Amino acid sequence: MDRMTGKLMEFLEELSRALIASGNSVTETERILRSIAGSLGVMVEVSVLPTMLIIKMGGDVSRMSLAAQSPGFIPLHQVTEIYRLIDDVKEGHVDPESALDKLVSIRRSPHRSGRLGMFSGYILLSVGIAFLIQPDLSLITYSSFLSLIAGFLIVMSYGNERLSLIMPVLASFTVSSVAFFMICEGLMTGNLSLLVPPLIYFIPGVTITTGMYELASQELVSGSSRVIYACMLLLLLLFGVLMGMQLNGFPQQEFTAIKITSSFIYSPYLGAVLFATGIYLFLSVRRSDFPWILLVLYTALLGQQIGNLIAGGLLGAFLGALSMTVTARGIEIAGKTSHFVTLYHVLIQESPPRLV
Repeated sequence: MDRMTGKLMEFLEELSRALIASGNSVTETERILRSIAGSLGVMVEVSVLPTMLIIKMGGDVSRMSLAAQSPGFIPLHQVTEIYRLIDDVKEGHVDPESALDKLVSIRRSPHRSGRLGMFSGYILLSVGIAFLIQPDLSLITYSSFLSLIAGFLIVMSYGNERLSLIMPVLASFTVSSVAFFMICEGLMTGNLSLLVPPLIYFIPGVTITTGMYELASQELVSGSSRVIYACMLLLLLLFGVLMGMQLNGFPQQEFTAIKITSSFIYSPYLGAVLFATGIYLFLSVRRSDFPWILLVLYTALLGQQIGNLIAGGLLGAFLGALSMTVTARGIEIAGKTSHFVTLYHVLIQESPPRLV
């Protein structure tokens, strides 16, 4: 194996780890690796799983290594830089050895907003979600207060894999315990949607979507494992909420019986701006990507509202998903930013109405 082939192998291996860690589907990861090797005139066979990858190059040259998606998230500015690096390698602007060094440098780059920015961003995106799903001033205020608790726990666990593993249960238990206690004491009113904005980070909308996409692509092992993992996260959230409810002796039927009356006609549009701004800070988005993220978000919101008016929530969900996908692909084709970056946040925003 010559030096160029060896460096290409190392680059593809490290790139695969980065793409898997970002939450990319194995189908997309395999396509990217093959396209890079093909652009360099190298034949490659790739098999990617959520926890393992096998690369065979140039006949007998092969390598197997482990890869995993750790709890938490990769800052989206890193994802943007990774996709730009992929384009540079395919166009021949960067050789595999330099690309490997640059990829390692990208992965080591810190969060652009820091912990304080992450905390502020999480509060904003939680408030934005509250405007989208429960447009009532009192409920938005209550959710904002609970988001302070959840945001603090999330920021404290950032970068700590062990703490991140138990955070779904810990956060849902803490938030629900405070909420139920305040409701029992007459300090707060609301229904189950009150808990969605503070816990939105733990709702695995991205994982479920990626898993379903992989299942549709006949990637049965990867797709089923992601869906099972997402279901486990939902069960952990439910377990924490039920513990908080039981701790306070709160009757479930009383909590779910409270209805919401909309107070703001334009709340979804205000919520979308707040949500996008929060995503910008919390997920460490590049400044140049923010307008495109906002465009995809409003496209999804508009498609969802049109579908809701025509035939209800199911058509709304379909039109929202269709419109945002087409828009994100169009932005990518225009060379602005990757569809993964512009779709990632919308998959979070699209999940609450279906899970509440």
